[in-house]
Amino acid sequence: MRFTTPFKLLQQVDINRSWLLAGLLSMVLAVFLLTADYIQPKESEQAIAENPDNRPVTDNKLASVVVQNLNPETMHRVITLYGETQPDRTITVTAEMAARVTAVSGKRGQLVKRGDDIAALYQGSLPQQVKAAEARVSQTSIDYQSALSLKDSNHIARNRLAQLEVDKSQADSELARLKVMLANTQLRAPVSGVLNERFTEQGDFVDKGKPVATILDLDPLIVSVSLPQGDVGKLTTGDSAKILYLDGQQVTGKIRYISSQSDQGTKTYQVEIAINNPGMAKPAGMSVEAELMLETVTAIKISPALISLSEVGEPGIKWIDSSRHVGFSPIDIVRTEADGLWVTGIPDQARLITRGQGFVREGDLVTVSVDAIPELVSGTVQ
Repeated sequence: MRFTTPFKLLQQVDINRSWLLAGLLSMVLAVFLLTADYIQPKESEQAIAENPDNRPVTDNKLASVVVQNLNPETMHRVITLYGETQPDRTITVTAEMAARVTAVSGKRGQLVKRGDDIAALYQGSLPQQVKAAEARVSQTSIDYQSALSLKDSNHIARNRLAQLEVDKSQADSELARLKVMLANTQLRAPVSGVLNERFTEQGDFVDKGKPVATILDLDPLIVSVSLPQGDVGKLTTGDSAKILYLDGQQVTGKIRYISSQSDQGTKTYQVEIAINNPGMAKPAGMSVEAELMLETVTAIKISPALISLSEVGEPGIKWIDSSRHVGFSPIDIVRTEADGLWVTGIPDQARLITRGQGFVREGDLVTVSVDAIPELVSGTVQ
């Protein structure tokens, strides 16, 4: 007959108690899992009502964002191009005859008016030749008039009258030629402008056709820019343009020319903008910005800080729809200013997220509050 010690009895009782507790815990867990949907039916129904489209919610606790309601403004889309100022005309004054320079007038950079002297050439005997030609014209004119008076009485032959007429015409032609040569000894400015270069000095000998000086007509001043081919059909001659100099000065000009042939290398079109330049104070060759107004669009002004990136890296704006879900729209920049950007692409009636956009994704359900400090976004704030 085997006897069990009190210590072994205690060990068996502890083992049985552990198995009993484990069984009871398993039964309680199974009952809870089977009845969970019936214990909290109101919470499940509320979640379905708040998210009827079964959109993804990142957390059990909804993220909070701050929004603003905006009314877009109508404006022109603006394209900013870079160019430089150019003269309206560049005139090269050349010698019409071969002669020595006897005098020069004006300094480089000086304003000259049309008809002002630039240089004088040696006249030689031209003044005396002109006087002789004038006397010859006077003589032939008297002879011809006398012959005409004899014509009616038939006291002069017809061939003699014709010869006198030829002599008179030749004398007139020679006088005109000599006067032109004498006038060509004095080189004058053909237009008003800036005497930009003078290539001769007193004592130089110039050949016929040799450049003597260059005059720049700087009023109006011309700004030349290269327009992308996608925008060439959105501009016409006469459209206004804003020109910004490097010193901050702004002026308004008019488009006077749009090229009909693109540059073969860049596929851009040359556009010329004429701006007033009183006193020809602004020189040619200055770098400028030109803002050209294109088509009319509706846009809102935002801070660059509101721009987010989509999952593929596309810049855009996050907004809230009427069901409090986050949306994302790529934006198109219409105009840039020092204190913000004018953009399009946001749906009508959308509420722009001004705070918290970095913590939500497209499709998230969020809690919404209205921004009481609307400095981040311009436009008409409601």
